[in-house]
Amino acid sequence: MTREEAKEYLSVVRPNGADAADPDLREALELAKKDSELGSWLARQLEFDEILIETFSSIHPPEGLRENILESIEKTVRPVQFWRMGWLALAAAVVLAALLLSQRFDLFRGPSEPFRSFYADALAMVGVKPMPKLDLETPSLWTAEAFIEQHDAPRLSEFPQKLRAMATAGCRVFVWRQHPASLTCFRLPSGYLLHVVVISEDALGNSKLPTRPYSDHGWNLMLQKKNGLIVLWASQAPMEEFKQLVET
Repeated sequence: MTREEAKEYLSVVRPNGADAADPDLREALELAKKDSELGSWLARQLEFDEILIETFSSIHPPEGLRENILESIEKTVRPVQFWRMGWLALAAAVVLAALLLSQRFDLFRGPSEPFRSFYADALAMVGVKPMPKLDLETPSLWTAEAFIEQHDAPRLSEFPQKLRAMATAGCRVFVWRQHPASLTCFRLPSGYLLHVVVISEDALGNSKLPTRPYSDHGWNLMLQKKNGLIVLWASQAPMEEFKQLVET
């Protein structure tokens, strides 16, 4: 088994040990114990999964939402055969998911499913308090850039002038759905952090993105397409400060 084949198996491993009997997974895990680079990659993946589990477990739909959806369906659908009931349950789940996500994604027109998932995952990652978990903590942007490049992850080739003079908190390299990505965090004079998440545009599909800074659930955000990359800027700093830093 090659390193890349092992990554395919390990990227879908469930944290509760439900896949322990899978012989391919056991082989991949054994390889991760012997291959230090693969082992480090797996550790970052598991850490990222824990962040997502912790974040999404705190999300609770409005009380009575499920009952209201099912009641509405019962009043409007025609009688169906028994074998079709599975599709009815699936439809209810889709409606519920759409309601929960609609507030976050009403800013986008025609976003791809990968883009929606990446957007939610990236905000969950940078939303960890007091700050995201980083692979490297350094005040030097040059050192952070060198680390990202060394790990073959995408990064911005040039930051806005004001940011280049600021200290960073550090950086992180991670893999999202088999696509490398990077996170760079800046320490702003106001005490807030500014997060820059970068991933290949090919990983997310073709989506129309907002062209100006906007706010979403306590975050000030901006999305850009640059040289085949998608860049997500995110901070809880005041909007005016945010715009002065990210707009060039």
